[in-house]
Amino acid sequence: MSFDSEQLEGFLQRRDLKRAEVLIARRLRGRLDPHERASALIARTRVRLFGGRIDDALNDIDEARGLVPELNDDAAVLELRGDGHFARFELASVGFADRSDTALAREAYQRILSDFTDYENIGWIWYQQGRLALTDNHADMARDYFQRALIAPANVPALTAYCYERMGFIAFYEQRDVQTALSFLNRAVDTYPAVEDRRWLAQVHTLRSRILREMRQHTASLEAAQTAIAIGGRENKIGMADALLTAAETLAEMDGGERDVIAYLQQFRQISRKPLGIDVTWSRAHEMLGDAYFKTGQHSAAVTAYRAALQFNPYHPWEQSLHYRVARSCYQLGDYADAIDALERLFRAAAADSESITDYRIYALLANAHYARHAYPAAVDAYVKAIQLAPPYGAALVTLRKYHRLALDMSAEGVL
Repeated sequence: MSFDSEQLEGFLQRRDLKRAEVLIARRLRGRLDPHERASALIARTRVRLFGGRIDDALNDIDEARGLVPELNDDAAVLELRGDGHFARFELASVGFADRSDTALAREAYQRILSDFTDYENIGWIWYQQGRLALTDNHADMARDYFQRALIAPANVPALTAYCYERMGFIAFYEQRDVQTALSFLNRAVDTYPAVEDRRWLAQVHTLRSRILREMRQHTASLEAAQTAIAIGGRENKIGMADALLTAAETLAEMDGGERDVIAYLQQFRQISRKPLGIDVTWSRAHEMLGDAYFKTGQHSAAVTAYRAALQFNPYHPWEQSLHYRVARSCYQLGDYADAIDALERLFRAAAADSESITDYRIYALLANAHYARHAYPAAVDAYVKAIQLAPPYGAALVTLRKYHRLALDMSAEGVL
């Protein structure tokens, strides 16, 4: 039975992996000599790498190498081995990634660079070496590899765009050079082949959005994030979640976008897998959600969101601020006891960090909550502290002194 390689390539270009597997399975059911079987297994390795079945792909390539030992000296096979091990490292769950996979990938790529200098896809090898260097936090080395990949021969049509995207990533996150980063990412968009899957561009536009927000170009940032959402595709849940979160972050810095922030973050929660433990991203999402709910008068939902932010990150750097925001929302709901409880948590957190409270609004809120519960002596004490910390001039000080006198009067009358 002949093996129709052109038909297989057509299936791969259309990402019709099911038909590609069927085509190869038919081939493998035939009477094949070792070389023919090894060829079919190598073809299936490619299909399974496309489909994210990494362990199966590596098993196929190991079987092929066992059937035909000289494949160990084939550059294309070395490339597949490197790609397989690197993919297994990247796709591993948090805490389960095995550094031996990156070592095996690097070994395969280095062998190609050393022994097959005229390899037709050597640009891809340099690109993968750059990505490996990034996993080791060697940004300068990675940038050099990507620059080599740009001028080296390759049979990956989108390689130029891939390189520019990574160089933009380095310029932004490692060098904090926003102008250069944006320039690289714009080139990535411009050089990405029209025939390729547009969904890859979602991550580029998401990163562009973050850079534009850093540059305070909020309208352009939002447009980039919305472009990422539009082309991301529901099946790419990680990329879509990233774009939704980025859009919400941009809108959170703009006036009047609270309802859209809520809509984006609700979508984010729907398509993201809820973490089992600490997760700073989910904490940040709920913090923004709480702020948006508060600004739109949805105070009960705000309390729930703020508390979730603290649950997902018990070591939140703004823990005291979140306790204050919980207290503020509880006060708006008339839950004065819960407001006081939240402020007491704030005070304990400050004491644990050996910090003093210098924001008069915290004591003012505490005083108001005690006053609302008719706990006037406690209100008096809190008003005194608020007055001591308040700006010396302004309406806030006038109001605090007014309610301080009222609380004193109520206390003097023995009203508890």
